[in-house]
Amino acid sequence: MSSSHGSQVQNRGVRALSLVLLFTLIYLTADFALNKFAFSDGWTVLWPLNGVTIALLLMWPRLDWPAILVGVTLGTGIGECLDHNPVTLELWLRTFSLIEVLICAWLLPPFTSLDDWLRRTYLFPRFFAALLLGPGISGVMAAILFHHVHHEPWLMAFNDWATADALGIAAIMPLALCARSTEMRTLFKGHALPRTIGILVTAFTGIVLIFTISRYPLLFLLYPILLYVDSMLAFAGSAIAMPVVCLLAVYFTIHGHGPFAFWPQGLLVSRNVALQIYLGFHMVALFPASVLFMERRRMSEDLRDANAQLTMLASVDGLTGIANRRSLDERFSMEWKRAIRVRTSLALLMIDLDHFKQYNDMYGHHAGDQCLRTIAGVLSRHLRRPQDFVARFGGEEFAILLPHTDLDGARHLAETIRIAVLEAAVDHDGSSWGCVTVSVGCAAILPAHGDDRFRLLQTADAALYLAKKAGRNCIEISEPVDEPAQ
Repeated sequence: MSSSHGSQVQNRGVRALSLVLLFTLIYLTADFALNKFAFSDGWTVLWPLNGVTIALLLMWPRLDWPAILVGVTLGTGIGECLDHNPVTLELWLRTFSLIEVLICAWLLPPFTSLDDWLRRTYLFPRFFAALLLGPGISGVMAAILFHHVHHEPWLMAFNDWATADALGIAAIMPLALCARSTEMRTLFKGHALPRTIGILVTAFTGIVLIFTISRYPLLFLLYPILLYVDSMLAFAGSAIAMPVVCLLAVYFTIHGHGPFAFWPQGLLVSRNVALQIYLGFHMVALFPASVLFMERRRMSEDLRDANAQLTMLASVDGLTGIANRRSLDERFSMEWKRAIRVRTSLALLMIDLDHFKQYNDMYGHHAGDQCLRTIAGVLSRHLRRPQDFVARFGGEEFAILLPHTDLDGARHLAETIRIAVLEAAVDHDGSSWGCVTVSVGCAAILPAHGDDRFRLLQTADAALYLAKKAGRNCIEISEPVDEPAQ
């Protein structure tokens, strides 16, 4: 037992060390790349890494959280120190960032699948609370530090940290979660790929125009574009579009393009804050709209499934599980028209259980129901072609519709079925054969324009009457009688 426990502890230690090294390397590379990317002071508008970290915590077991957070803290800390930030200052900032992601991760539900996550109770209030509390609490701490170390104004210091982190979390975390989802993979698989690329390229073209053209007021176009993406590609599509919107907006604004680039001096709100408010509004407004779209799609799918199920129930006999009389009538009409169109024979078998009233009297109705299910199974198993159609006609009577079948073919199948029922050996002491048997009436017709399909039904029914009259457990055929000229 002690050896096994020691082995488990050792395995957990190896796993934890592997996670620390893995995330240290990943976040060191990411932080270094972000700092070298030509965004100038753009990361004070939007900082993306904390959103990725929160998504990772939601996807991984909580036992792995300490190792992940150590790796994330080491990676980003080393990356910032390489960017010439003081080590002592970075220790404080990494602590604040750690507090932020932990608050957000504790407030949000764990992620198993996108559909399940979006269905969680009070998801939007929890998401909104995480955006306020996580960056808000850590932002207050950072503001105090920056005020004392760099003598920055309180509000500016708070905004550079809290608002940028909140915006980054709102933009990047949904994308990081969706990257693991089947919904995201479906968008880029097979025939869906060209459609997805076409929609995203169209949307991104519009977004580039919005943030590069300052001569015309195009900012109002962003929300319709985001709704368009969401309506076409669902939540996973929005999760792709929103980070691209933020990155393009920050990039073009910082480089002097678009409606936010030349911001008037002396306004209460700075350019960066105005851009943050603009992007934040669209994120907050898009999230509930996206969930509503998702619910509408889910309700439509549920309605289609319910209608399909109702249609199936309406066409299936509840006792035997095969088609019912209504379904037979619809199929009969369709096959009759097809037989007229292609000039081919249509055959019908009418099948009746012999002495079934006596069977119910002797064995009870429960046994009678089981007997009907057994015979229905025998009939279904002996249909060799997909177009052949068996249905319960009513009571103890069944019908088999045989497209492209002449009278000889119908008679051959009828005899096969009669023998199969006999070999099923369903006990029936009220029958002279000692088991359940069937009588079968066969008819076939080459229909023509103007013929009534019920003529075939009447002919097969007449043949069944002859089989009953001949002593049962047999088949009879009947030729259709030409109708007198009117």
